[in-house]
Amino acid sequence: MANKGDNLPVSAMPIDGTFPTGTAQWEKRNLAQEIPVWDQAVCIQCGKCAMVCPHAVIRPKVVEPALLANAPATLKSRDAIDRDWKGLKYILQVSPEDCTGCGLCVEICPAKNKTETRFKAINMKPQPPLRESERENWNFFLSLPDLDRRKINATKINQQQVQRPLFEFSGACSGCGETPYVKLLSQLYGDRR
Repeated sequence: MANKGDNLPVSAMPIDGTFPTGTAQWEKRNLAQEIPVWDQAVCIQCGKCAMVCPHAVIRPKVVEPALLANAPATLKSRDAIDRDWKGLKYILQVSPEDCTGCGLCVEICPAKNKTETRFKAINMKPQPPLRESERENWNFFLSLPDLDRRKINATKINQQQVQRPLFEFSGACSGCGETPYVKLLSQLYGDRR
């Protein structure tokens, strides 16, 4: 990131050529001028927005309501619609500093606001006024436990997308069509090869 990679000698590289995974989570590029904002009242909890996101920055979680007792005031949630998750809360959260603003989540969203049809369940809004509160929401979101994989039906997109992706914040260009597939494979198969 400091543009000093050419100054690294070969001897500084790992001898076996491997590098630790998951290091992209520390690189906050903060390049989106607009980020997706969730309208929980309109959302049908289909999971398509999370599935299509090339950088895994928009994610759903399903949690026990008691876990939201200390949530930031700006964190949005609603009752889970899926019958398998009765009594649980559904959250859809965006990582504001990792989002590239490609808008694919808005394009795929099938849920339209019935009173104002130009809006959907996901809408792009300017990032700077949202950055601090959404960063706090994201950090709280990450602290919530992932749903037990045994309670997830991986053949249903809305349920499958609550699985934590192991391929995230790839650095691919906005709207990349390949990274969502790699992310999906990491969700379906975890760290198994």
